[in-house]
Amino acid sequence: MKLINHTILFLSLILFVTITLWAVLFYFQLLEQVKTTVDEGLANYKIVVIDKLKDRTPIVQHESLQENHYLVRKIDEAYALQVRDSYKDTLIFSDLKNEYYQARLLTTAFVSTDGNFYEMKVVSQALQKGDLVKKVISSLLWVCLFMFVCTIVVNRFVLTKTWKPFYQVLNYINAFRLDKGAELEMDKTRIEEFSLLNKSIRNLLKNNVEIYESQKQFIENASHELQTPLAIGINKLELLAEDSNLSPEQLQKIGSIIEMFQRLASLNKSLLLISKIENNQFQSAEAVSFDHLFSRMIQDFNDFASYQQIQISYVKEADWEMNMNKDLAEILVMNLLKNAIVHNHPHGEIIIRLSASFFTIENTSHAPAIQADKLFRRFHKNSKSHSSTGLGLAIVKSIADVANLAVAYTYNGRHSFKVSEKPL
Repeated sequence: MKLINHTILFLSLILFVTITLWAVLFYFQLLEQVKTTVDEGLANYKIVVIDKLKDRTPIVQHESLQENHYLVRKIDEAYALQVRDSYKDTLIFSDLKNEYYQARLLTTAFVSTDGNFYEMKVVSQALQKGDLVKKVISSLLWVCLFMFVCTIVVNRFVLTKTWKPFYQVLNYINAFRLDKGAELEMDKTRIEEFSLLNKSIRNLLKNNVEIYESQKQFIENASHELQTPLAIGINKLELLAEDSNLSPEQLQKIGSIIEMFQRLASLNKSLLLISKIENNQFQSAEAVSFDHLFSRMIQDFNDFASYQQIQISYVKEADWEMNMNKDLAEILVMNLLKNAIVHNHPHGEIIIRLSASFFTIENTSHAPAIQADKLFRRFHKNSKSHSSTGLGLAIVKSIADVANLAVAYTYNGRHSFKVSEKPL
């Protein structure tokens, strides 16, 4: 969920609860005000009735509310002195409608001109509480709906305008490429927090670009400085080995030195490749067909596999096209296929299965199952081969990480590697 939508949803919930509470309080306050108004009317009507009755001698007692909306009965003085004006809700039966209706009842006492005491009960007109509730609720719903819609529209407009600098920063970071090192260009904002955010991100990206360029230059220089003397050393040792005056022991020592230099050169190339991969120096991407890659790689490794007496079987269920850097895809397939050959045994087998969304490479081996958490670590070697640098599967893992691929290892009598696209 987007930040603006999340904020609007949160504000809408608060607004809904607030308006609901306000509507309930407003309803009860309105009802109380209606009762107060009715009670004031009853008090005025009481005064009018008492004034009219005082002029009559004797006062005629009324036992029915149907005609005058009041009752009068004679009481003793002791009871009359205890009566205080009181108001309450009551139900009155209507002979005309043959049903009960709600009304307000005023109970009071008074003394007539002849010294007698009377109790009087005055009732109001019917209170149509149900109609009042419906009208109040209907009015409140329309008011609340109008306020709710207006608040959401205003909040969305205000929040969209307010958070615009933030989304500019997000779009820039999303499009930012470390190898390009573009300067951050943002519109000026009067919001202090966003201005500070722009400044912080600008400094952060600038520092990262500088560090990236420094590391890139260091790695390239270090690789060049190492590769050149290693190549010269290997060349001179090979020339020295052609000297006929050297003894077999000396030739063996020269051969071991050449092998060590070659391993060191291979190690240097592998570390340089991992560094380039992790620094995202392989930016270009295109649709890569793994069927074409496997067909070509199997042909390239066919002589090597035949020499090792290993049979390669290729099962194509469907072609898998992945949008990634073509060079990295070739390195990925090459390292996995080379790993399956190197860690195999004579008369062994390699089975490659390609589907529309993944591929697997299985190989036979005398080696037992390997711990998956250690398999892709740098310099981890599960064989005694001196030519192995222990970086082949580390390179595979680095390529998988930058290409949004998942690589998994399983063992079911054979070593199996599965490469698939990571789920979103």
